[in-house]
Amino acid sequence: MKQIVIYGVGKMAEFIYYSFRYDSNYDVVAFCVDDDYLETSQKTLFDCPVLGFTDILQHFPPDVCLLHIAVGRNSARQAIFEKVQEAGYSFANYICSKANVWPDLAIGRNVFIDQASVIHPHVVIGDNCMLIAARIGHHCSIGSHSLLSGTSLAGNVTVGDCCFLGINSGAKESVRIGKHNIVGAGCFISKNTKDGALIYQERTVQKTVLSKNVVLFK
Repeated sequence: MKQIVIYGVGKMAEFIYYSFRYDSNYDVVAFCVDDDYLETSQKTLFDCPVLGFTDILQHFPPDVCLLHIAVGRNSARQAIFEKVQEAGYSFANYICSKANVWPDLAIGRNVFIDQASVIHPHVVIGDNCMLIAARIGHHCSIGSHSLLSGTSLAGNVTVGDCCFLGINSGAKESVRIGKHNIVGAGCFISKNTKDGALIYQERTVQKTVLSKNVVLFK
């Protein structure tokens, strides 16, 4: 069984630890944080030590362990990926056994695909991506350092590097989404977007009423 260190200690790291622990052939031996955050971090998580990156290099060097970066924010995850790669580490991928994927799926390094994701044939996913409850159509390409959460892509969609696509967002077939795009919850992309685009809907106004006064059916 291969050993891995998970970089991160937040809720995402806890979720990813659980996934590796109960649905992979990897043994999680430690958690890692940036050295600057070591003093304010807990000492253990799920009975595994929490160490700074300098200590990880000493106790779990690249020839012994793989790493998986469990940080949701794209920019932070990219910076950590580059630092860890420069230090000589290889990366562990996770594809849930309950995910719906095809044998020709092409993925990079440090990729996480959860159990609710559905991915068609002829799909390419770059390095350092997270797919959570994502539905990816055939012939799609996902750029590196991207996070897709609850989104649906039609066939032949291209997503640039460092993109975030939020819950219930989607894209029409053959659309190209530029690099560093943020697509908010509920947004539908029907035409190509430029690099650095921010696409969002106006927030829904909440009104507080007594639910017992609301008639749903007559």
